[in-house]
Amino acid sequence: MDPLPLTRPRAPRLVAAFPARRGGPTLPARHPARGALLAAAHRFALLLSLALLPATCAAPARASTEEFSSFDVERPEEDDESVIDHLLARPPAEWRDEWDRAPQAFRTSQGCFTSGQWYTDHQLKLVSPLGRRARFGLRLDQVESDLTTYENLDLWFLFPQRVGTLGVMFRPYYDKSRQDFALTWELGADTTRDQLKLVYGLEDLFNNLWVWRQTRVGESSAPYDRHPWEPGFKAALRRPRWRLETEGRWLTLARKRVDLYGSPGSGRSQSLWGTWGSAALEARALGATWMARTENRQARSTDQPLDLSAGDARKSRRMWQFELAARRAAWRHVAIEGRWLYVDRRQSYRPPLADGCFHAIDRTIQLETRWAARTDLVVRLGGLFDRASVSKSGQTVYSTYGTRIESRAYFGFVARFGRVSLTGVESIELDPERYEVWNHHDKGFLSLQTTF
Repeated sequence: MDPLPLTRPRAPRLVAAFPARRGGPTLPARHPARGALLAAAHRFALLLSLALLPATCAAPARASTEEFSSFDVERPEEDDESVIDHLLARPPAEWRDEWDRAPQAFRTSQGCFTSGQWYTDHQLKLVSPLGRRARFGLRLDQVESDLTTYENLDLWFLFPQRVGTLGVMFRPYYDKSRQDFALTWELGADTTRDQLKLVYGLEDLFNNLWVWRQTRVGESSAPYDRHPWEPGFKAALRRPRWRLETEGRWLTLARKRVDLYGSPGSGRSQSLWGTWGSAALEARALGATWMARTENRQARSTDQPLDLSAGDARKSRRMWQFELAARRAAWRHVAIEGRWLYVDRRQSYRPPLADGCFHAIDRTIQLETRWAARTDLVVRLGGLFDRASVSKSGQTVYSTYGTRIESRAYFGFVARFGRVSLTGVESIELDPERYEVWNHHDKGFLSLQTTF
């Protein structure tokens, strides 16, 4: 994600989370000299967004080889309430605008997923002038969850042009063969009415590419036979009463040879491919804020001895989800929010890793009431119900709790302390569990966001 313009936002009032019945926020006006170009980008982004909204099946724009390689949709079965936990670990939606407009900001979401697993998602962004017009930006993303684990430190160099902004990104790692680069061109930004961003990622650039021969990965030699690239895009239209955004990434097929510790008999051929895409529509109508969002992520990897003495150990995984939500101000200081989430997870294996298929569908309903006790304090009270249908055939890697019903009540708060926004949630288990739950306490979650 690119750094943002050098502006400092005002601290938001938490009651802004309650939708107004008429009118709406104003967005920055377009520069007159760029009106024609932005109008053309508007039309292009609209056509692209509408074309991709119903079918983001090409599969957060933070994708990388590390993210796709660690992606697993059966591992969440270790946590029988993973879908519920991910919902409660989200930061509040009213923090989004402040994050988008702030050039320097940090946010974190954390929570208890199992007795031994602690979910973390940290994001840091900084921006600084680089000459008269150019900018330098830093973006850090660290994620450890039951779905994927990765850490990206992105160094951005941004150069405004007469049409759009050119960017160069460098992502360093200790193993030079894993270092990534990216080239971008962007018209608009996260805070403008129209935005179009094109990205071409150069994954693992120094691994066996042209004259570069840094092929060691850790203690192994792992040169690419087929090098991966990662093109991507983002298109957005933002208006006072509605907004439409869509983005995606495609990791082209990568294939490399791995010689463990230099042993000739340990040579293996490994491959990785993945896609990610999402689309979201938000609008205000009939006194409420409505939201629809879809996301699709998939990956496929193989691992086979070079002498073909065993199968390719193919592992395919895909997660598709669709979400509908609405929020409305019921009384003067009270708002009600409802959400329906459908998540479809599939994963299959081939020998010798395993020989089987896993399929799960979650249907989740969430209802929450928010009371603005003060301008800097909101009290949350809600409940969640999830119906999970699970089927397995053959042998898979993880065990599962099977088809089940999960229900949970929760209460929490959203508070503001100077430039720091904080939200906490305490969960209460409502249905009998197969494991011990202390005095109905189930899990807790915490999110924090601040600007500098």
